[in-house]
Amino acid sequence: MRLPNPKPMTLEEFFVWQERQPDRYEFVEGWPIKMMTGARQGHNVVVSNIVMTLGPEAKTLGCRTTSSDTAVRTQKGIRYPDVVIDCAPPAPAAFEAGSPRMVVEVSSPGTLATDLTDKLDEYLAHDDLRIIMLVEPDVVSVKLYRRDAADRWQVERYDRLEETIDLPELSTALPLSAIYDTLRPDTRPFPRAVD
Repeated sequence: MRLPNPKPMTLEEFFVWQERQPDRYEFVEGWPIKMMTGARQGHNVVVSNIVMTLGPEAKTLGCRTTSSDTAVRTQKGIRYPDVVIDCAPPAPAAFEAGSPRMVVEVSSPGTLATDLTDKLDEYLAHDDLRIIMLVEPDVVSVKLYRRDAADRWQVERYDRLEETIDLPELSTALPLSAIYDTLRPDTRPFPRAVD
């Protein structure tokens, strides 16, 4: 990657620059950060399962469900979650979600540390977000952050395929069996990396 100037970019400069790049980048504190490519099949299946399960329900609320190419603006820049549910009026030419209600990050060994620290902190500070979901594709493990009526984040953990995540914010529920459909994830034999 060669930056056009050895100084931080504005968000507008980033979007113009990004359109000319063969690779994908997130944008943090004025600098492009190259994104990991070539996710494993388990990661892609989990993303597809979540989009297929939540998409129809989100649509009934006037929201759109997209995967990995919809930007979410944070206080520090731009992130590309694996799944975004955007409830702003449609803007087909936009690069970013206008009012993201929910984001999902499906972790991989190369992204786990960033997903659990930097990205999570940025999402927790986002005013529009109501649900942040972190999913591990190889073991049955979902960590959900839900903003309550008092504007505080509550943390929920799900570790069994028989469990269902109630999502009243989207007038639906998400069974873990749907998230991991067609996969054979392990059950968690060890403590979580972060609790």
